[in-house]
Amino acid sequence: MRRFDMAMARFKAGLLIGTALLVVGVFGAGSSAAQSLSCAKPASAVDRTLCASADLRIAAEDVAAALRDTLANTPLAERDPVTRGQQAFLAERDRLCADRSGLAACRQSYEKRVADLQAQNSAAQKKLAAVAAGIPRDPKAAAAALQRYDGAAAKAWQVYLLQSGLLQSGQTQAADREATVRALVASVIDKDLPPDPELKEEMRNLGDVATAPLGTALLFLRHVLSTTEMEAPCFLFTRHGQPAFEAFGPFWGNSRDASPALCEPPSSLYDLPEWQRIEARLAPAVDPALEERGSIREGYERQFAVDNLQASLVPGTLLESPHSPEARKAAEQRKATVTAFRSWSDFAVWPEADYKAVVAALPAAQAATARIYREKFGLNQQTADQAARAAADRFIAARLGLLMPDD
Repeated sequence: MRRFDMAMARFKAGLLIGTALLVVGVFGAGSSAAQSLSCAKPASAVDRTLCASADLRIAAEDVAAALRDTLANTPLAERDPVTRGQQAFLAERDRLCADRSGLAACRQSYEKRVADLQAQNSAAQKKLAAVAAGIPRDPKAAAAALQRYDGAAAKAWQVYLLQSGLLQSGQTQAADREATVRALVASVIDKDLPPDPELKEEMRNLGDVATAPLGTALLFLRHVLSTTEMEAPCFLFTRHGQPAFEAFGPFWGNSRDASPALCEPPSSLYDLPEWQRIEARLAPAVDPALEERGSIREGYERQFAVDNLQASLVPGTLLESPHSPEARKAAEQRKATVTAFRSWSDFAVWPEADYKAVVAALPAAQAATARIYREKFGLNQQTADQAARAAADRFIAARLGLLMPDD
């Protein structure tokens, strides 16, 4: 059997085994504890206690969600500590929550269980993130490690591996790859994601990830990682450039844009003193404008972070053409904002003294940027100057856009 066929067989077997372990391994075969709490007809004294308290009903949901996430981010063969911990909790829960006189102790047991699961989940996600971080070094080893999991994040990374071409070989048929990608995508959306209808709808709207450009797989990965504590690693951006920055840029235009976190570049371009002087002249007008946006500010701040990462990590990509229609529209808006900046006259919104100070400071900031691009990134003089101007346009347009009238 070919290696790819073996991998697909392992994936299908793992999908079935993981589902069985989630129900049987944690709760025991046939146990009523595997069922969701039903308060229409509480089946036991414990259920009656939980159903009588809104706080405890929420606590029960929190434990169920934390358990689901912890198992999803733990390899199938390493779930015993989680399942044993859950069984111990259920036994203690049944003892403490059978009588309403023990509500305080019952509530404390739930709080402790949630905290324990969250700590286990955080540790598990760090291990999973380390597996993903090893993809550039050894894609095949990373793929083998990811197949030990049965959760959304591991499956999304498998989709990325297949769509990026890192696992393809001369023996791999496109139909095999596409079938595997479709199976992974369907499993993530239909089975593995948290109950978030809006997120699932957006992911279904991506269409057939298996035949779409790589940017679609990156956006699929971004959506899944946004449900975890894991960040987008830097190799996605150094390897894929503009499509990765588009996929991990502002998408929702609200607080959802805060996740997943972006990797930290070794050094931040906009932390240079030349840029900090410009920031100081923009902040008095920009900061209040951000506050007025409410949750929409997260989208603007996401763009700030993406621009900083792009200008600091792979500046040559600042000169790449946008790929998606949304990115092309954003580029046109950025161009219009930079044009408005060059002839700015709305000094009621942004005082003239601050505007003139920024205009005067920009040449020094661009010169410092171009020097870094030559010395650190090896860009030739012309390309370094062009990338420095593009970095300046990003910095100014992202912030000045907050001060301009909405279209």
